[in-house]
Amino acid sequence: MARAGKTFIELLQTCRQSSFVDFRLDGATVRDLSLTSVGQLLRNNLRTARNQLGSGSSNSNPIPLYSGSSNRSVLENLDMVQRANGNKVPKLPIGLLVEEARTNQLVSLGDGFALQLLETLELHTTYLLPPAMGSQFFYQLQRQRKIWWMRWSVDPGRYFISDMRRDEADQGRTTAVSICARFLDRSELAQMVELERLELSEGERVGEWQAAIVRVGHNLDRAVLAILMDALECTASERCVKIHRKIAPYKCGIVCAEEDATDANVRNDLIDLSKHLTYVLRAANLPVHESFSFEQASPALDRLDQIGVPYALLLSAGTLRTGLLQLRSRDTTLSETIHLSDLPHYLERIINA
Repeated sequence: MARAGKTFIELLQTCRQSSFVDFRLDGATVRDLSLTSVGQLLRNNLRTARNQLGSGSSNSNPIPLYSGSSNRSVLENLDMVQRANGNKVPKLPIGLLVEEARTNQLVSLGDGFALQLLETLELHTTYLLPPAMGSQFFYQLQRQRKIWWMRWSVDPGRYFISDMRRDEADQGRTTAVSICARFLDRSELAQMVELERLELSEGERVGEWQAAIVRVGHNLDRAVLAILMDALECTASERCVKIHRKIAPYKCGIVCAEEDATDANVRNDLIDLSKHLTYVLRAANLPVHESFSFEQASPALDRLDQIGVPYALLLSAGTLRTGLLQLRSRDTTLSETIHLSDLPHYLERIINA
């Protein structure tokens, strides 16, 4: 893990100064968290990625996942699945995805820190498995969930699986672990943030089934803040937010050369080209930040960096003549020359790589 340049408080303050969130820091408690429009897009992308996390098993033998309701029990959700499938009794293993809206929640945010949320969303996945599968699946899922968090990270080494804990209240039948992120301040003191909790309950009876149950849950708003903290920890300020390209609110921005604004015909043609590229990229499910303007490249790119846009298309009068343009990367600040005909496929390929 790279040595951090901020204390935990400074890291939270940097997040607050970003273009994604706003909140009030009351001692060690984050209060009145609100998301900007860009922050809401990041939240939506994380939610979508979480619900596409897969079955937790191998691709050759996937566990079917069904959407459930938070105001129903596991058995009631299974009955709903059965009715939706022509009263065919579901077979184990099976998974249920549930979203639970909650109010007035105090969520842990590292040792001694907390996140006070007036409204929030908890994401839960419950797997019902044959008893013999429970332990192996639980260990496999821990690794997969850790990798899921690592893939979005600027510093994948910060993520780890906590020590295993047993609940003595039920004679040790429930085992729990957490996926955590470790943030280091300037004094090398580790601040650990729990991101996700996994529980294994063995030998539970659900209706007519005797099953092992694995539960996975995390808070979506804490996840947004954790992703921002990861992206901002090793940067000098909030000026460049290196959110992973797959969950970035926008995949691309468009910048037109300032010197081409003086010729009205060229200006209008570049505006038309920008609109066309926006349409083409959005049709390929690549969200474009709609801010194409004629100005110096540096301030325009700075604004895109501040909202985590991973790529920018740099257009000029030469683009109208030759079809060539520059594709600039946020992470390297380097540009490569591509042709208009490469879009959207080339950008789609590197975004999804």
